[in-house]
Amino acid sequence: MVALLHDDPKLKIVLKELPVLGPESIEAARVAVAVRMEDPSGKKYLGFHQQLLGGRGPVGKERALMAALDQGLNLAALERDMASDEVRTTIAENLKLASAVGIDGTPGYVVGNNLVLGAVGVTALKARIAAARGHRMN
Repeated sequence: MVALLHDDPKLKIVLKELPVLGPESIEAARVAVAVRMEDPSGKKYLGFHQQLLGGRGPVGKERALMAALDQGLNLAALERDMASDEVRTTIAENLKLASAVGIDGTPGYVVGNNLVLGAVGVTALKARIAAARGHRMN
């Protein structure tokens, strides 16, 4: 995603937390939504996700909180946000939206009016973006 954004400043990416890997995944998603709530600029949120996705193995609450702390976020504020109705509602709405459009795993992308499921790679995503814009790839 970072490479896509770097190469295409007009591209807009909307990241939705989609916890589909069980209870640990739900806890990590709660941390992620709280991180976003505490970071209006989105820079720490992006750094948080890069750190989590750059690691190996399952991601749960503990690892997500460590990543948030590494980004300079306040643990007390995160814990407060994680317990909020806003976090619960956000995750429930994300799951409902994913189901409605046919995404049942991650990653999943909506490019224009098309659904792209799975880790298809940057080249394939660029081609899908170009097609959605009505352009041909060079």
